[in-house]
Amino acid sequence: MSQTGRKDKELADLDELIESITVDAYGDDEQLWAFRQAFEDDVALPSDGFVIGEPVSVVTIDYDGNTRRGLTARCRRQDGSEHLAAACDVVFPQHSSGARHIAAYRKWLGLDPYAAKTARPRAEHVTTKSRQKRTR
Repeated sequence: MSQTGRKDKELADLDELIESITVDAYGDDEQLWAFRQAFEDDVALPSDGFVIGEPVSVVTIDYDGNTRRGLTARCRRQDGSEHLAAACDVVFPQHSSGARHIAAYRKWLGLDPYAAKTARPRAEHVTTKSRQKRTR
């Protein structure tokens, strides 16, 4: 199958998932509640993920009734601090249930379903001396 054919099939699969999630939901508010429920039912949390390239543990996906804000993700960083992020900004491991549901949610929002791939974070333990050597 060609790249274009594969991408078309993936988008059609996302359309089917969106339809199955929102089938009995009318209006944005009900559809957001339906997406929240789908995450609760189908995505095992906590789960590893990334937000703006930083590794996090996604603890919950929720909806507080604010249609402008949409779904939110409560994320825990490695230092134990917790932060709230827009769920559409979370990147789950490729081919996971979380990644599939986020892609469907992003498509429903009118965004590119697949956010740019997240690069692995660089090691930040470079010493000052080695940094100075590189800049000479």
